[in-house]
Amino acid sequence: MARVLVTGMSGTGKSSALKVLASRGHRTVDTDTDEWSHWVTAPDGSPDWVWREDAMAVLRDLALVEPLLRATSTHEIDASAPLDSVVRQLEALA
Repeated sequence: MARVLVTGMSGTGKSSALKVLASRGHRTVDTDTDEWSHWVTAPDGSPDWVWREDAMAVLRDLALVEPLLRATSTHEIDASAPLDSVVRQLEALA
C-alpha cells in the first residue's frame, strides 16, 4: 500500500484533494482539523492560523525545510494546478 504525504501552505487545496480521494474510497487522514491542529487567536482577538510576529518564522522554516523535503521526495505535485489534476496525480501514486 502506498503512503503519500501531502504538504503545502494554507489554501493550496490539500484538504479538498483529500476529500475527493476519500469520496473515491481511498483511506485518507486530514490533519487540518481541530482534532489535530491547535488554533490560536491573534492579538486583536480575531481567529488566525498564526500570529503576525510568527509569520517571519514560518517563512524562515519554509526556506530551510522545503529544500530538504524536495531532496528526499520521490514525487512532487504542484498543488496550484486545478484540483482534478492534483487528485489524478495523487491517485496515480496510490
